[in-house]
Amino acid sequence: MTTSRPHATAPATHDLTALPGVRHLARRIAEDLAAGHSCLLILPTCASATGDDLLRAALSDHTPHKRIPAPGALPAPDPAHPNDEPVAPLWSGQPPQLDLDDTFLLDAMTAAFGDAAALSPAPAPPRPRHAPDRIKSLEARLESLLPPRPADSDPTDDVYRRLSAHHADGCTYVLHAASDDDPDDLARLLQRLPATAKALGLAPEQRPKLLVVATTDRLPATAPDDLARTDVAVHWWWGALGRVDTASVTAVNRPLPARTVTHSDTGRTRIGEALTQATIVEVCGPYLDLAAALAARWDGQPETLRATLTALCSPGPLVLPAQRTPARRTGAHAHQPPDALRLRWNNGTIDAWEGQLRTHPAELCTPGGDTELNRLLWVAQSRTLLPLIDDARDALVTQVLPTASCTPQQLLSMYATDRTVGGSAPLDARLQALELGALYSAKTNAHLAFTPPQTSTLLTLREARNELSHRRHLSGKALTHLITKLSP
Repeated sequence: MTTSRPHATAPATHDLTALPGVRHLARRIAEDLAAGHSCLLILPTCASATGDDLLRAALSDHTPHKRIPAPGALPAPDPAHPNDEPVAPLWSGQPPQLDLDDTFLLDAMTAAFGDAAALSPAPAPPRPRHAPDRIKSLEARLESLLPPRPADSDPTDDVYRRLSAHHADGCTYVLHAASDDDPDDLARLLQRLPATAKALGLAPEQRPKLLVVATTDRLPATAPDDLARTDVAVHWWWGALGRVDTASVTAVNRPLPARTVTHSDTGRTRIGEALTQATIVEVCGPYLDLAAALAARWDGQPETLRATLTALCSPGPLVLPAQRTPARRTGAHAHQPPDALRLRWNNGTIDAWEGQLRTHPAELCTPGGDTELNRLLWVAQSRTLLPLIDDARDALVTQVLPTASCTPQQLLSMYATDRTVGGSAPLDARLQALELGALYSAKTNAHLAFTPPQTSTLLTLREARNELSHRRHLSGKALTHLITKLSP
């Protein structure tokens, strides 16, 4: 199976925590923590660098929390056995301890200084200086956050019981799992601490909780499904971003047009800009880095989109794993990637977005990607232009109805269709809903009179509507002509 270079779904150059989708995810995690649940947030490997930002977003200022030390952190120095070089002791006023077998000298010293000379204890030899051991196990690093064990403590109490029984303050223990963390240790931590706190009967607000951010390679494969969901809430970075997030990144990265004599902020420019941004959003989906780059470089013409995408996805088109993509809709897998797609999700080549599976746009640059690229262009144009076309049709009907050469009832009987408005609707409403094809027929049959500009508008609207109705996107030239009619 061929894999490709990673393509992150989260841009490093943007504040992810400001995006609505990320804020919603962070709020869900915060609510689970407040309810007494531990939380596990699973990220794709390509987006692991955003873990610390997501942790900060999920932890509010009033949430008590402590970070579990990273692997390799040094333990606190033991006050009973300092590691510093021993300092030469001061004279205590007592004669020195003699280690001599000569009884004459011993007798002489005893006569001069008393029995203390012979009985004074020898000073303890200096403790050899050793480099402190590095803490690697999760349990030892968690233990380092607790006060020293009392002398009379139960030796069978492990760190989970100590946290639960003696430090039931509802603190959240935070961990961004690193490559040195053992997957089995991490799975045991997620299972043991919540279970121990629950077994002791602590109220939800008293239970010590975990907030762990990890990638799938930091956990055993079955760990997320094996966790008790009543104790641990599992959140996946799967479908976390939506249309509003991509639209926000696109908008802030679009260059502002120069306000010159030849370029004014008109209705035409606004329609054109709205269409350009809608196309970028539709094409890029959850891939925010690419959306930001395309927003800065694309000129908005459909004919140049593929070349611009190819340049941004260089070097070379993305090579996707040789695996058939399942149905477009995510369906039952709305909250986590299915096993068959987890590898591709990890390396950033597929994700969920707006209830659909979205592959990286670099696939659109491959020889077989034209069909999908054309479909996305059509979707963006339909979303943006069809409401405007209908508004223009409505205005055109208002202008030409007074020119009718027959009665309103006759117009309805000849040109109205059942799908316009209900038969019980008022007469004026049914006339106002005449479709572009019906208007064209009424003009051809001289039942409605159109001026030359109105005729040009009718033909332009009708042609554009027909193209979009047949799932074909409009060319750059057709778009320019249509926008001129939509905003004269």
